[in-house]
Amino acid sequence: MAEDDRPGLANQALLNKIDKLRELNAKSIELPQLVVVGDQSSGKSSVLESLTGFSFPQAPGLCTRYATLISCHRAPEKHVAVSIILRSDVDEAVESRLRAFKRSISNLTNEALLRIIEEANKVMGIRMTADDTDSSLQH
Repeated sequence: MAEDDRPGLANQALLNKIDKLRELNAKSIELPQLVVVGDQSSGKSSVLESLTGFSFPQAPGLCTRYATLISCHRAPEKHVAVSIILRSDVDEAVESRLRAFKRSISNLTNEALLRIIEEANKVMGIRMTADDTDSSLQH
C-alpha cells in the first residue's frame, strides 16, 4: 500500500496537509483532535506517552489541575515549546504574568518536563502538593 493510500493518520500526505492548515491558523476548518479524559491515575499520561513518544513525569503528588494542549508537528529536529493559554476573563495583572511564561527546550527529558510543569504551576498559582506551604498558591 502506497504511503498516500493509507487510511487516516497513517496517510503522510493527509498529515502534511493538516500541518499546513495548522501553520496557516485555519479557524474555519475542523482539524482532527483527540481528547484524553479520565479519573486521577487512570492512565491518561500513558495514552499521551504512546501517542507523542515522550515520557510524562510521574512524581508523588504531581497531577495537572488544568487542561493541557499538546500539538505535535513533524520537523527535522526535536523541539518543545511550552506556554500558558489564557482564559478569556483573566485580569490584566495576571495576564501579563501568564503571557510571560514561555519555555523552549530541544532535548526534553522527564526531569526537564517535571521542572517546566512545576514552574507553570507556580506561575499560575497552583499548589502541587498538600505539603506546599506557600500561601500564595491555591489548592
